[in-house]
Amino acid sequence: MRKPFMVEFSGTPEAGKTTTIRTVANMLRAKEYTVEVLTESAEILPNEITKGSWDANLWMHYHTQAGILRSLYLDKDIILIDRGLIDSKFYGVKFLTEGLIGKEQYNIFCKQFLKELYPDLFIGLTVNADTSIQRRGGEGRLVNREYVERYNRIFKKYYNEEVKQKKVLLDTTSLDVYEMNQKVFEVIEQKLP
Repeated sequence: MRKPFMVEFSGTPEAGKTTTIRTVANMLRAKEYTVEVLTESAEILPNEITKGSWDANLWMHYHTQAGILRSLYLDKDIILIDRGLIDSKFYGVKFLTEGLIGKEQYNIFCKQFLKELYPDLFIGLTVNADTSIQRRGGEGRLVNREYVERYNRIFKKYYNEEVKQKKVLLDTTSLDVYEMNQKVFEVIEQKLP
């Protein structure tokens, strides 16, 4: 079995993760790499589970872990992961920081990660609150000033202190779509073995 090069994307809501992943996948394919995209598991969260809840995070974590494990058996050069295991652990930290789960619950959660499924490269995309709200088309339940500012504080602290993989943090606030796609493509191409 040949292990593909795995790249995980995470970051602020509306930072451009999903759009960039799709475009960069096509840019890599144009360079004759074989690419698989693992979509964000939140997109297929069962209706019975409340979005934004701890149970939703657990469901998404296990679904993502299963998807990554499956991808190891694909004959692909690169796997692009929209919110993978590092993101899942970030949400555990976020829930803990916000007092929505306890330390014991968080520690049990952390023991359930399959370390061999961590990505080779982690790309964090951030955006300021005003731009996030503008890109979403206005404030809502998850994309509002307070939520985005708190999210960014927790995410940047987590990125700096806890992410041990090769990593890159890009602020997309002042980037247009073309610039963002080009930067991400260049980062991946430089890090490929």
